[in-house]
Amino acid sequence: MSLEIRENLQKLFVLGISYRKTALDVREKFSLSAEDQESLLKEAKNNEIEGMVILSTCNRTEIYAHSSQVELITSLFLKYCKGNRNDFNCNGYTLHGNECIRHLYKVTSGLDSQIIGDFQIVGQVKNAYQLSENLGILNSFLTRLFSFVFQASKKIKNTTEISKGAASVSHAAVQYIKDKVSTLETCNFLLYGTGDIGKDTCGNLLKHMNNRSLTLVNRTVEKAEALAAKFNIQYQTIDKLNQEVNNSEIIIVATGASKPTLTLDHFKGVESCKLVLDLSVPRNVDNAIDELDNVLVITVDELSKHISTAIEQRKACIPDAERIIQASIGEFYGWLEVKYLSPVIVALKENLQKVQKKELDYHKNKLSNDELKKVEHITNNIVNKIARACINHLKDHHKKQSSPMETLNMIFKDMDS
Repeated sequence: MSLEIRENLQKLFVLGISYRKTALDVREKFSLSAEDQESLLKEAKNNEIEGMVILSTCNRTEIYAHSSQVELITSLFLKYCKGNRNDFNCNGYTLHGNECIRHLYKVTSGLDSQIIGDFQIVGQVKNAYQLSENLGILNSFLTRLFSFVFQASKKIKNTTEISKGAASVSHAAVQYIKDKVSTLETCNFLLYGTGDIGKDTCGNLLKHMNNRSLTLVNRTVEKAEALAAKFNIQYQTIDKLNQEVNNSEIIIVATGASKPTLTLDHFKGVESCKLVLDLSVPRNVDNAIDELDNVLVITVDELSKHISTAIEQRKACIPDAERIIQASIGEFYGWLEVKYLSPVIVALKENLQKVQKKELDYHKNKLSNDELKKVEHITNNIVNKIARACINHLKDHHKKQSSPMETLNMIFKDMDS
């Protein structure tokens, strides 16, 4: 690998913080709002940063950049987030070159997700990339790298089963409902609790419902109102919980409290059949409700059986995904070699053509037109063969030495004399 390519690879880095070593309360300090991301990118562009992409999700905040100004970008990150340098030094990471490339592939393909194979991250990475493209802070290096990464991610999703099965409580709950409830399209749903699990369940459930017969209830009504507005669905205040329990065939509890929030009192006078899914740990559905003849309660323990099976199936697909990633990285490095060899290859062909022209000019007065055409044809073939041989030699030399241009100069040194 040439010095030029090594230097360009070393300019590529990612700095960030993620769920792997950092608790949520610390991660939240480093999250960046959409407005902050845009402001950070604009300031970076004003500081002549070559290329940058910002990824900020509930599980990670990362900045991918192709620049030698690592310290400046770190300072900009800390300027726009609420975290401080000490917290970042203790919890954050900075990866360069090949490590950064592998990390980006694993993040985008779901291999580095909290839930293996979570392909929601692909859309988040694409949105981050699109923002940088819109603001004009992408160079050719990052553009081509992300293109290879997105292609590999798509291939992993289409050719492996790494995203198959329900691998989170919210996904498992929705999958259970799909499998067990034949009247999904006509049922009335109640989602009680709009924290992280409640939000995920809401989004997943609405993907499979053509109607909007889902009502949200939350102790803090503002949270229910905000989520309802996002998805254009109904919400009710906590004092209407009994009424909503009575109106709903399927009740999902995701309140995340330390004791039961759904009790026998909420089922007084209820005679119709109910399916209740308790997604909380510890249980937030009173054990006494299990004894009601018209109510079936499904707990996290039951759903976890489906999750464990799915996770093991996904883990079995990791080697196949890794092979796809490794092959794609090899193709990206091949692109780098061609990119940085292109000026050398152009110079090689120009020098060969100059030699050919010089010789033909010297001999053309001694040759007939037919003879000249034959000589031109022969010398063209010779030039092309020499060019191909030299180009192949340059590529091999390029992988091992620091200056392919020096090799080219040596090839033509004697010809010029």
